[in-house]
Amino acid sequence: MLDFDKDTTKQNMRVLVACEESQRVCIEFRKLEHEAYSCDIEPCSGGHPEWHIQNDVLPLLNGKCKFQTADGTVHKINGKWDMIIAFPPCTYLSNAGAKHLWKDHVLNEERYMKGLEAKKFFMQFLNADCPRIAVENPVSSRIFGMPPHTQEIQPYQFGHPVQKKTRLWLRGLPELKPTNEVEYKCNCHEAGTWFMKGGKDRQKNRAKTFPGIAKAMAEQWGKIDETPKQQYRSVPRHSWQHYGISKERYRKLTEYIQSGRYASLASRAAHRANEMIAEYILLSVTQNKSYDALRMKWELKEMERIPYCRTDFYGIRRYFYHLFDKGLRRIEK
Repeated sequence: MLDFDKDTTKQNMRVLVACEESQRVCIEFRKLEHEAYSCDIEPCSGGHPEWHIQNDVLPLLNGKCKFQTADGTVHKINGKWDMIIAFPPCTYLSNAGAKHLWKDHVLNEERYMKGLEAKKFFMQFLNADCPRIAVENPVSSRIFGMPPHTQEIQPYQFGHPVQKKTRLWLRGLPELKPTNEVEYKCNCHEAGTWFMKGGKDRQKNRAKTFPGIAKAMAEQWGKIDETPKQQYRSVPRHSWQHYGISKERYRKLTEYIQSGRYASLASRAAHRANEMIAEYILLSVTQNKSYDALRMKWELKEMERIPYCRTDFYGIRRYFYHLFDKGLRRIEK
């Protein structure tokens, strides 16, 4: 059994690439010597069963797990994953399939319920206990009320003359920067290549990640050696009145955050408030945990110690609410 502790040499990250049978992203991270694993209920087509987990991914999301790769080797993750990149199925969420939701102006209840289940599956990735998360999906139908996405990318921004708008929901990761912008031809989907192959595998082929995008993910998100160390940064503990947040507004904001509807916005606000303790702030708000309640968890060794005192923690927490409130008001306009 291979056992990867929290501290690894060369600052290697433990990366879980969920819902990926092609292994394109997994392989690119492996090239940078990270401990990356693809996971899908389908067998891998990338040629590396030793890096593929053919099983349900949900039990693995929060780390502290044991699993077997397709070559029969058993692995163990003692702590959290350092990064999760997920490509959950989009069949019932995609705006491209919205025409099937309605027939003669009547909602297709069966398809709608399947869409809600797909959204629930999607949200489990976005809300996983992991410091760096990227979830990918195409433009979704508005009826499902998906959380605000972080950015939209196109294959032609990464060297492929193809138009296929894709959205990314990011937590603890910077937006993906284009690497090789090329001109695309109208409706030219690289005819004759894997992307446009017909037959029974058409849907699987169109779900594969473009190589240029996979490489950009690994090269931009995988080089943590080049990331500057986080610094202790305090925030004055202003009053709620200073931020213009009444008791009623505070309750409303808390409801929004706990609902998960604005998970991406909440994550961005937390990381803007303070990168070092963003996940602790989110945990405190989403689970109604006080600083002292969190202290008990680290004293029981259920989580790492918060590197801030109570006063600073609550100062940053209020600043987080202020940033979330500002972002939400922009959306509500």
